[in-house]
Amino acid sequence: MTRQGITFEQVAAVADALTGDGQQPTIRAVRERLGNTGSPNTVHKHLTAWRQARPVAVADTPQLPQALAAAISAEIERAAARARAEIESRLVQAQAEAADLAAAGEALEAERDALTEQVAALTRERDTLAGRAAQQAADLAEAQRRIEREQQAAEAARVEVATARLRIEAQAERVQEQAAELAQLRAALADAQQACAAAEQQAAVLMARLDACAELRAERDAALAAATEAREQAARLAGQLDALRQK
Repeated sequence: MTRQGITFEQVAAVADALTGDGQQPTIRAVRERLGNTGSPNTVHKHLTAWRQARPVAVADTPQLPQALAAAISAEIERAAARARAEIESRLVQAQAEAADLAAAGEALEAERDALTEQVAALTRERDTLAGRAAQQAADLAEAQRRIEREQQAAEAARVEVATARLRIEAQAERVQEQAAELAQLRAALADAQQACAAAEQQAAVLMARLDACAELRAERDAALAAATEAREQAARLAGQLDALRQK
């Protein structure tokens, strides 16, 4: 809340009271009587107006007897001396008031400079904190983006691992199937080889019989055809077996 300034009436009343007590109404004395309120500049302004408003007695100098005139002259001299003393006192008072005002002005300037420095320091601190906050926000955003990239990479890696696992399982099943097919082909090849050997034996027997008996020629031809077919089947089975081995 703004403090109300002192008035001329307050300063004039205090100055009159100080004068009545035989004291000089200086700025410091008036402010002390007022409870140290009011700025020195305001008190000085009101004191100046109060001094200018004080009545000044002007006495006429009628023609008086010499003795009375001498007495009046002596009194005037004493009054002049008192006036000079009062003027000197006022000069001293004015000088003291000027010193008080100068001290108050220096104090205000020092306070202003201190406040200016505080404002500058607070401004620098605010700018520093703002810069730090902006940098921290940028670092946080970058960290968030890095975390999102790492999460995406981890998710892609999990998908790739799952896909590779399914692929390995499918290949394992295919290997098992190929192993079963290979076993079947080996068994069929063994059977074909046995059949080929039996056919060759039968053909040999038939050839011997053919040499002995011309009637057996037809059986020999049939045995030879069977042996040829068995050889072709064995060759086909061997090719399939080689193809499975190459897979």
